Amino acid sequence: MYGLGLQARAISPLCRPSNGSGVCHNFVVGSCCFSGANKIQLLTYHADTRLFECSATWAHEEEVCGIWGSPALAGPSLLGVSSPSCCRVFRVPDILAEELQVVAEFNLKGAQILWDLNGPQNEVRVVAGNTLQVCSLSGDKIGSVIRALSVDGCTKVNSAAIDPHQPSVCLVVGEGVGLVVFDLRIKNPVSIPGTAALHGMGPTCAVDFSCTTTNRFLTAGGDGCVHFRDLRVDGSAYSVLMQNHIRAHEHCVLKALFNPSDDSLFISSSSDNTLRLWDFSGVTHEKEKPMCVKRLADFSDSVMDACWSSGSPWVFAGVSFNGKVLVDEAPGRCSRDS
Repeated sequence: MYGLGLQARAISPLCRPSNGSGVCHNFVVGSCCFSGANKIQLLTYHADTRLFECSATWAHEEEVCGIWGSPALAGPSLLGVSSPSCCRVFRVPDILAEELQVVAEFNLKGAQILWDLNGPQNEVRVVAGNTLQVCSLSGDKIGSVIRALSVDGCTKVNSAAIDPHQPSVCLVVGEGVGLVVFDLRIKNPVSIPGTAALHGMGPTCAVDFSCTTTNRFLTAGGDGCVHFRDLRVDGSAYSVLMQNHIRAHEHCVLKALFNPSDDSLFISSSSDNTLRLWDFSGVTHEKEKPMCVKRLADFSDSVMDACWSSGSPWVFAGVSFNGKVLVDEAPGRCSRDS
């Protein structure tokens, strides 16, 4: 366990050359103190000793609402950071004692940054309010908006995810309207009927695509459940088919993510103060449910965010509102060599 000593609600893996060994795992965590004097810390977790090392600390005056490391190993390490007044993309210095360098700044409050998992990081997608913006990170147009799409009848997008099999497609959860597909190949976003109340009276807080199974995605929300669905396309119309669901937590599920190498595994974090690892192996029928194979319960506060390591597909981490960071890995019977 690592304690930031400050409140926090965002964690992300960070791709750096040292990650290639699979022994060290780099995570960035941002604090969110209303009074200011916040910071972003680069934590290195040593798997052999199960110990943390704070490799760098960078000042960030405003609260860190969200943080997203670029998945690309080629080129510089980029870091997207959202705050109450704007969001920025930083370059992580090669010499960690140096300051973060601002690459681009966007006047968007409380935004979510989405990186293309496969392509070069010469642009980034930023979701704020009811709008998805594609913004340039290269050339003379750096920081400029290439394209913008908005959801009618929605004031806020709660969560969004890029389809790794079709990077032009982004699935968002619009407050009050449900699931909406942004496809950059067409002019307007497409709402999916019957998805406005996926998780009962509570919000839908998280959405994520499987990296290994085409069109498979999950949602999680205020009812403590995680749903697994298939995204269907018929011409220009979209629909969803329920595959399975599970009551994962007693309280709201704040984050849920498929394992990037094996979608029979997923993690979920909740306001019930736990981070859990689930295994779908052997589940062949909707009435069969995945098994909880890890339950991390030493946070003592809501687990606000969670992620998988970029150094190994089997290592995961979570951060709680009181600033505690825990890291664990899938047990041997779940871990498959990629």
